[in-house]
Amino acid sequence: MTETAFRPDFPLPDLTEPLTSPFWLAAARDTLALPYCRTCARFRWYPKATCPGCGTDDLPWMEVPGTGTLFSWTVVRHAFLPAFSGQVPFVAALVTLDAAPGVRLPTRIVDAKPEELTMDAPVEVCFAPLSYPGVPGEVRAPFFRLRAMSDGNPT
Repeated sequence: MTETAFRPDFPLPDLTEPLTSPFWLAAARDTLALPYCRTCARFRWYPKATCPGCGTDDLPWMEVPGTGTLFSWTVVRHAFLPAFSGQVPFVAALVTLDAAPGVRLPTRIVDAKPEELTMDAPVEVCFAPLSYPGVPGEVRAPFFRLRAMSDGNPT
């Protein structure tokens, strides 16, 4: 049986990965950024070396507002890796960003109970350290929470 070797800081994101490092550099500044295809005039996610629509490699990273809607979610109750044992249960989600139609960003919903979540609920980005017990280091990461309305309640 072959054993898989992981980075010592796994499951933290690999900050040296060329295709995703701009995302994590932006998050370190509490900013959300995505690759943008100038030819197609569309944001693209997951980052790739070329645009899947037109093939260009002109994909600069652009800042986007951190608002959107909840597209889908699930409650993770089983720690599939030992590093997650202290974090379950948590809500893994896909968020559709207002400024990037067609992009569904994988994330985690924070500061909300699962029973408070509804399809298309308005959400907003919030940044916090991401760390795991027994794993060296931490990374500033974008999470999402329900967006408060003017009356203080989420819709």
